[in-house]
Amino acid sequence: MLRRDALKKISLLLGGLSIAPELLAKALANAPATLAQFPADRLALLAEMADTILPDTDTPGAKAAKVHEFIAVVVQDCMPQEDAAQFWTELDATNDLCKATHGTGFVECTPAQRVAFFTQLQFDAKKAQAADPSSRPFFYHLKNLTIGGYFSSEIGATQALAYDPIPGGWIPDMIIDEKTKAWTPMF
Repeated sequence: MLRRDALKKISLLLGGLSIAPELLAKALANAPATLAQFPADRLALLAEMADTILPDTDTPGAKAAKVHEFIAVVVQDCMPQEDAAQFWTELDATNDLCKATHGTGFVECTPAQRVAFFTQLQFDAKKAQAADPSSRPFFYHLKNLTIGGYFSSEIGATQALAYDPIPGGWIPDMIIDEKTKAWTPMF
């Protein structure tokens, strides 16, 4: 391979890597415009589902981190249209399943009913994936978006995780107990 061809390929690769985060940032910068188009009931449904997955504990939960807004923007602006449409269809189907199971929509359910409903959804998702490993159950998709949105938010990164903007040295014999958070300044 000629050096000139190698340099062209490397510059193309680096250019592509630098554009991808810029496109995601551009999509997320248009969040107010995207969120203005959403019905309030759909955002409320996403907020309650995300908060059931990551509730308030000793740190704020998903609703406080506005994970529902993150999910709405990522699905609408960053996914292909077919995948976004499928996500919203499956979200509505999940809410309809909750209505059939508990007699009311997810937002109106008690916290205990929400946890029981999500426990059953997770059980069904595991069973479906065991039968067909290539399947991608909706519950896993929602859970991944919730966790990704939470831990990339300011609240998740600074309060749930031990954020250290300038990490220190490596301590090979550091004692780790149940109170040690990920991303601690000691690693």
